[in-house]
Amino acid sequence: MTAQDALARPFTPKLTVGDYLLLDRSGAFDAYAKTELIDGAVIAVNAQFSEHFTVKVKLLLELVDACKRLGTGLQAWSEGSIAMPPHSVPEPDVFVTTVEPVRGPVAVETVALIVDVATTSLSDDLGAMLRVYAQAGVPEY
Repeated sequence: MTAQDALARPFTPKLTVGDYLLLDRSGAFDAYAKTELIDGAVIAVNAQFSEHFTVKVKLLLELVDACKRLGTGLQAWSEGSIAMPPHSVPEPDVFVTTVEPVRGPVAVETVALIVDVATTSLSDDLGAMLRVYAQAGVPEY
């Protein structure tokens, strides 16, 4: 195959976690409210409305309390980016981790639980997102 042949066939390259973070730091996504990297593709995230954020916040508060009561060092957080190499950096609604996020995305190895609240995204959450989380080794979703 020649270079001309290769260029003639359209393809969509898969971005890596490093590619995505570099583009984000360079301001490439500044025109969007929020993005995620899902299986190598940059996805613009929709706005959240009251049905969604009400459930999410109530769940987060319950998980924060439960983590404190357990005394295991687990912490519940909302909407933080989680690095899932090689091709995903999702931002789930709620997650439980063993670390306090300080800088950059949270490492998937520290994540014990991910919860996505589905109002309009149920098919994606039980399809593509379930696969991404399973491939990354997330223990509970």
